[in-house]
Amino acid sequence: MATLAAENFRVFGARISPEETGDALEVELTPGVTVLLGENDAGKTAVVDAIRLCLLTTAADFYRVTKDDFHVGPGGRAEFFTITCRFMELSEEEQGIFLEHLTTDAKGSSSLYVSFRAELMDSLPPHRVSVTTRTGPNGEGPTLDGKAREHLKATYLRPLRDAEGEMRAGRGSRLSQILAGYPTMKAEGTDDFAAGDDSASTLVGILRRAEHHIRSNSAVMAALDDINKGYLEKFSIGSDVLQGEIGVAGDATLSRALERLELRLSTGEPEWTRRGLGYNNAMFMAAELLLLGNNDVAPLLLIEEPEAHLHPQLQTRVMDLLLDRAAGGASAGDPRVQVVLTTHSPHLASAVPVEWITLVVGGRAFSLAPHETKLDASDYAFLSKFLDATKANLFFARSVALVEGDAEALLLPALAEAAGWSFSENGVSVVNVGHTGLFRYSHIFQRDGHQIPVSVACIRDRDLLPPNTPENMSGQLRSVSDMTPEQVEEYVARLKDGDDGPVKTFVSDHWTLEYDLAAASWPLATVMNQAVRSAWVSVNKWPTGAEVAEIQVRAAEQVEGWREEGISRGEVAMRIYEPLRRKPGKQASKAIAAQYAAQLLTSRSLARSDLPSYLRDAFGYLCGRA
Repeated sequence: MATLAAENFRVFGARISPEETGDALEVELTPGVTVLLGENDAGKTAVVDAIRLCLLTTAADFYRVTKDDFHVGPGGRAEFFTITCRFMELSEEEQGIFLEHLTTDAKGSSSLYVSFRAELMDSLPPHRVSVTTRTGPNGEGPTLDGKAREHLKATYLRPLRDAEGEMRAGRGSRLSQILAGYPTMKAEGTDDFAAGDDSASTLVGILRRAEHHIRSNSAVMAALDDINKGYLEKFSIGSDVLQGEIGVAGDATLSRALERLELRLSTGEPEWTRRGLGYNNAMFMAAELLLLGNNDVAPLLLIEEPEAHLHPQLQTRVMDLLLDRAAGGASAGDPRVQVVLTTHSPHLASAVPVEWITLVVGGRAFSLAPHETKLDASDYAFLSKFLDATKANLFFARSVALVEGDAEALLLPALAEAAGWSFSENGVSVVNVGHTGLFRYSHIFQRDGHQIPVSVACIRDRDLLPPNTPENMSGQLRSVSDMTPEQVEEYVARLKDGDDGPVKTFVSDHWTLEYDLAAASWPLATVMNQAVRSAWVSVNKWPTGAEVAEIQVRAAEQVEGWREEGISRGEVAMRIYEPLRRKPGKQASKAIAAQYAAQLLTSRSLARSDLPSYLRDAFGYLCGRA
C-alpha cells in the first residue's frame, strides 16, 4: 500500500480542489513500517479505521458506519465521506490477481485504487447510510469481486485487546481463523478415517475416529440402550418407533477441529497456570504474524498500541520483530509485511528511523520522510543515533522546548509554574538535546507548505561575557566589551539562523541561564544564591536537610545585604554565578543547583516581570501567551 486519502471522515475535512488537500487526509505510507505518532484525539485511530473500512480485515469484524463517522465542520455535518487506498509497485502475481481493476498511468506504471464511499441517506434518525466500494482513482471503476477483496484484507490488532480470550477455543475463534489460513492446514480437511483399520492422520480423520470410539464406548452404549428400551420405546405409538442415538455435537469438519484448539503459554509443567497480560499479548501478536507470514499477496498489518501491557524491553523486542517482518523476515522467501501502527510509547518511537514516522496533529498527517522535512541526510543519521526514549516525547507534545543541558530541563518547568504558566496543562515537553543538536531536532518540525502546528522553542545561552567579568570566569568566550552593538546584534541573529515555521529561538539576555536568572530580579537572585550555595556544599558531601536549610537562610540574608548596600544586580549575579564557573573539580554542579532551585520554587510564586525577558517570551510562545 502506497498512499491513503480520506475526505470528510471524522476529524479529516474536505478537499479544496483536486490539487489542494485542504483539511482532507493525504498521507504517503512508508514501505515496510509507518509509525503514527501524536497526542490523544489527533486522528491516529481514524487513519487506521479508514484503512479497515476500505479494505476490511481478516478477522471479519463488522464495522458499521454511523453518522458520527461523517466530518462536522463550520457548515455542519458532511453528507458523504470517501476513503481511497492506492497500491503501487505490484508484483506480477498481484497484477494478475487485480488485472481488471488496475489503473495505468502515462508512464505505463500500474496502480490499484480501492475507493470506499459512504453517503447519509436520511438527515433525521435512523440516519441510514449507503456504502459502496469500487476501484479506480475516483471510485468509478468496477467493484472488487470476492477473491480480489480477500487478498486485500488487512490484519487488525485493536488496542486494549483481550489477547488471552482471542486465543481460546470456541466457535469462530480467532485462533481457528489464523490456523485455517496456514498452508499445511489445507490437507487436514480430508477425512482419512477408515473404521475397519482404525487409522487416521488428518485432523478431520482424527475427529471422525474419536467420534466413532465415543459412540462405541461401553458406558455410552449402555446409557443409550437404557434410554431407548427403558423410556423411548414406551413413548412409541403404533408403528412410530422412537429411537435415539448419542453422538458428538457438531460436524466433523476442519473448522470444528480448529475451533477446539487453543494457544497458551507453556509453563514447562504438566499443569497450566495463567500468565501475565504482557506475555499473552506478545503471544497473540506472534499468532497474527504467523497468518501474515503465509499470505504472499499484499500482507498488511494494522496494529494500535503494540506496547499495551509490555515493559520497555519487551516493547523493543516486539518492534525488532515487526521491523524484521517488514524487511522480509529472516527466512528466504518470506513476504514483506507492511505495518501501520499507532503508539504512545517513546520507546517504540525512538526504535524506528525518523523517516518512517508520520506525525498526526490536529486532524492532519505530516510524514517525516526526507522529501517532506528540512532534515538533511546528516540530520537523519544524527537522529538515528541520538534520538532516544527521553527525547522521543517531543513527538507527542503540543509545544516543545529544546534546551541545551540538564539544568534547563530541570529548572524551566519550575520557573514557568512559579510564574503562572503550567507546562503540563499546556502539553509542553522539555527535551534536553545538548549543545550540538538543537537545530537537528527542531528541523523535524520544519517543512515547506503547511507547517506542523506544534510550537517549538529553542532556548539557548548567549555565551557572551558581560562587562567586567573576572578573568578566572571568562574562559574562551568573547566579551560584549570588545564588540559594537551592531556586532552583538549580528551575533545574536546568527544564533537564530535556524528559525523557520513553528521554530523560534530564544537567546538569553546576557550570558547563561544561571547568570541571567540571578540578574533578572531580586527574588530570583535570592533563589539562585540559595541553590548555588547548596550545590557548592554538595561538592564534597551531601548535606542533611537541616544543613541545607541553614545554608539557604544565610544565602537569602546575603542577597538582602547586597541589595541594602546598593550593589547592582549585574555584580550580584556575577557573585552568585562564580561557584559554577570555577575550574573543573572545584566548581559546583549546574544540574544540582537547578535541582535545588526547582525545589525552592515549588513553594514560591514569581511575578512574570521577575523572569528574564527571553524566558517570558519563550514561555508565552510555548503556552500560547496564557
